[in-house]
Amino acid sequence: MKTKLMTALIILYATSSAQRMWQINKDTVINWYYEDGDEFNDAQLNTDKWNYQFGWARSIFGNKEQQYYTDGKNYVLKDGKLLLYAKREKITANLIDYLPETDSIKNGNKFDGYNKRTFNYSAGLIQSKRNYQYGFFEIKCKIPPQKGYWPAFWLYGGTPNEEIDWIESKTEKPTKIHVGRHSKVRSENKFRVGWDIKKKWWGNWLKFKGNLTKDYNIIAGEWNPAYVKFYLNGECIAYSKLKMPEPKNLVANIAVPSNGGAFGPGPDTCIIQSGDFAIDYIRIWTTNELNNTNATKSDEATKKFYTPHTTSIGKSALVSKTKRHYGKKEDHKNEGIFVTLTPASNTTYNLLITGKEIPANASYKILDSNEKILEQGNLNYGTKELLAVKGTTLIVQCYNKTVSYGF
Repeated sequence: MKTKLMTALIILYATSSAQRMWQINKDTVINWYYEDGDEFNDAQLNTDKWNYQFGWARSIFGNKEQQYYTDGKNYVLKDGKLLLYAKREKITANLIDYLPETDSIKNGNKFDGYNKRTFNYSAGLIQSKRNYQYGFFEIKCKIPPQKGYWPAFWLYGGTPNEEIDWIESKTEKPTKIHVGRHSKVRSENKFRVGWDIKKKWWGNWLKFKGNLTKDYNIIAGEWNPAYVKFYLNGECIAYSKLKMPEPKNLVANIAVPSNGGAFGPGPDTCIIQSGDFAIDYIRIWTTNELNNTNATKSDEATKKFYTPHTTSIGKSALVSKTKRHYGKKEDHKNEGIFVTLTPASNTTYNLLITGKEIPANASYKILDSNEKILEQGNLNYGTKELLAVKGTTLIVQCYNKTVSYGF
């Protein structure tokens, strides 16, 4: 009896970090430690962390994109959010900074014009200076309402090319998310579907109940040596078993497609400036506690992380799925919820709960040093602010598992 009880009760205690995330599944608990990210609370973008463009080009010309990614001219930091936008304006500049103006650019074997060219739009992009190999990557964001723009959040692996697209959206499709991944092994990118003779690329539009333009949503993904998983507000929406070992840079951007290019059509030419690709935060987590970069930071240094994040997140649910993109039922049978704890001020923390279904008996409580209950309640979808007094402990219970955090 005692052995069974200990099996059902998994207690995880931590005091080293001000940010923690627990993935409480029906069969296990995964501890995620804050590795890197940005809450966008500063007056200027942190250029020690982010670049404004790819480095190898100012646009992806193979997609026939119309924008030129500027050095910091197409963003605003406001109220703890990064606002990326595209603007219709002529810019004559080099596509690739380090090549001469008169160099020929080839798309495959075809001539694609000279390096110096005229772009129809300027646009905003951030790319991490650091590259990553495995982890959990998330963005809380809202996309513009005007039609024709292409916001995205993705990982790019350089040479040999590998790419994981956590979300590619089109602003005229606010109830759909396009997921994708591109292996350096070309044969792994196409699959035969049913009796269809022609193979199709892995990647698809997934329909969900919700709206990317009206609500903030949390789009996330897990990348490890065996698979990639895609999440919308804590619900797994796509899954692919695949080795993608190349280190990758993280990118968030708003592109402008052309009518004849990838993710077309483009916006109406009468629109001078897009609405904002509004990013509340970007966070990168790892299961390796030793990589927890925040563990050695002082309280003063971690104040940059403090943010109320008062914007609520939309309540969504996956509607369309295919076996090719979702996998088998048994791949998802043990999935549960995400519990994220982040500081909101010197004395308060945000407790964020996401997932497809939150059990009715899932609960939390805060105990003082004498184990007296100071606060308790059920776990509900969304964010709740907790008073965090030094010496108290947060207890979260779900699926007969318990996680705890000492403030």
